[in-house]
Amino acid sequence: MAQTKIAVATDTHSVFIGDIINVDLYVQSSQSLIWPDLEKLIAPLEIQAYAKIDTSKLENISLYRQRIAVQSFDTGRFVLPSFPFSSLQGDTFYSDSIAIAFLAVPLDTTNAIFDIKQPREVPFNFSEAKPYIWGSLGLLLLLVLIYFLVKRFSNKNEESIPEIILIPCEIEAMEALEKLQTQEYLQKGAIKTHYVELTEILRHYFDREFEIDTLESTTDETINLLKATQLDKDLIAKIEDLLVEADLVKFAKSTPDARTSSNYMSQSFMIVENCHAMKTEVSDV
Repeated sequence: MAQTKIAVATDTHSVFIGDIINVDLYVQSSQSLIWPDLEKLIAPLEIQAYAKIDTSKLENISLYRQRIAVQSFDTGRFVLPSFPFSSLQGDTFYSDSIAIAFLAVPLDTTNAIFDIKQPREVPFNFSEAKPYIWGSLGLLLLLVLIYFLVKRFSNKNEESIPEIILIPCEIEAMEALEKLQTQEYLQKGAIKTHYVELTEILRHYFDREFEIDTLESTTDETINLLKATQLDKDLIAKIEDLLVEADLVKFAKSTPDARTSSNYMSQSFMIVENCHAMKTEVSDV
């Protein structure tokens, strides 16, 4: 047979409002019990604190004890209801109900009522103001130091930035062609390398001079872009002839002789010069 006993006790039955009454729950059972929702059951009273449930065992009987602190800010008499404890087997066991009271705080009518005292004037004390004065001076010095450091490093950064001089595109192309000649790739037999660098110089010049994008374009796409710039048809034909020959060399379908390559090199200087002259004429118009 299951043995279950539930008892409830308080340390006092009445206190002033705002004070606390400690309620102790004592549970003795041979079954596993489900603890009730105490906060909901004792409303409108408030539970100020829950103590941990102390557990001990005597043979096959489990002993439980828990203390809760009950508080109220309203006066009156309250009854702590019977707390239901349910077992896993479906049984329900109830505690006894207890009456408690929260009393109003008595007023002391023997004390006289006085007017509110006005604020007292406190004389200035330099020793009390010293920390604020030194703190303000320290903050001011710190701000001045930060200002000079920022100004110094900003001027230093401005001085360290080198002046970038943009070389005109036609001069850049001419210098690149002259440098290519000094490499003497044709004399060394590196014909493909010569034509690859030659076309890269010309395409880079076209991109800067006419503000187009030919470095990743095919020869046909490059010619179509140049036609849109109002260049002379004969000049475009010479550019196309040079680029087609360079493509044949790149894909090992042609190996021009030294004289032909030299002529193409001379034409490259002429192409840059004439393109720049025509671009200038179109811009002036």
